[in-house]
Amino acid sequence: MYTYQTGNQTIDYKIEVVPNRTDITVQICDKEGVKVIIPRGLNENNVRSIIARKATWILKQLNGSQPAEEKPAAPKKEAVKKETAKKEAPKAAASAAKTGSFEEGDKFPYLGRQYRLNIVRGDVAKAEMTFRAKFIATVPQSWNEQQTNEGIEQLLTEWYQGRAGEKFQEALKSVKKAADNAPESVKWDELGEEYATTQDNTIVLNWRLLKAPLATIEYVIASQFTNADELFEDAAERKQWLSDNTLNAF
Repeated sequence: MYTYQTGNQTIDYKIEVVPNRTDITVQICDKEGVKVIIPRGLNENNVRSIIARKATWILKQLNGSQPAEEKPAAPKKEAVKKETAKKEAPKAAASAAKTGSFEEGDKFPYLGRQYRLNIVRGDVAKAEMTFRAKFIATVPQSWNEQQTNEGIEQLLTEWYQGRAGEKFQEALKSVKKAADNAPESVKWDELGEEYATTQDNTIVLNWRLLKAPLATIEYVIASQFTNADELFEDAAERKQWLSDNTLNAF
């Protein structure tokens, strides 16, 4: 049984892993309470982010004492049509859930593949993250559990953001081969759960899109200035990741 605290209320929930499942479902039952059904590969931190985003709905169902199931959300519209309104994106990295717990062996997606986390405690003054076919977080031996969790979350965020510019430009380079009217450059920012937006005629991508395959990132870029479904013959495959995954916090 897991617990999530929101305000002065507590949500107790169970996690059920279904290997062949591709979507995430939250169920509220009379006997079992809150149950989150997830595909293999997600960890508790992923689930905590989902609980955080759906906390209002969950509490409403619990207080009403009525069995309910929240269906998987439909694919976001932002990724399949051009963004027309200028939006303000928050500058600071934000998470709907409080910092989760990071454990040895947890997996995190990068460019469509899952990589394990290795936590090393050593005689170091400053924590650091390296990547060699897996994420290696080296943290001070003196750090307690909370410091370790917060530190690793920050390290992961900085690691992804440090590669956002290069990888997004790489994806844009491929898009430009297929679309003559593609922009010269793209930017990245913290956009919550939005895939992308347009600010001052510049395409801005959510840095969390680095979790997706490059082909999916290319699709999102193209969708901001043209009909991506017509541009790519394999558009359905490229955007499938967007239906099966969320841009949740670590």
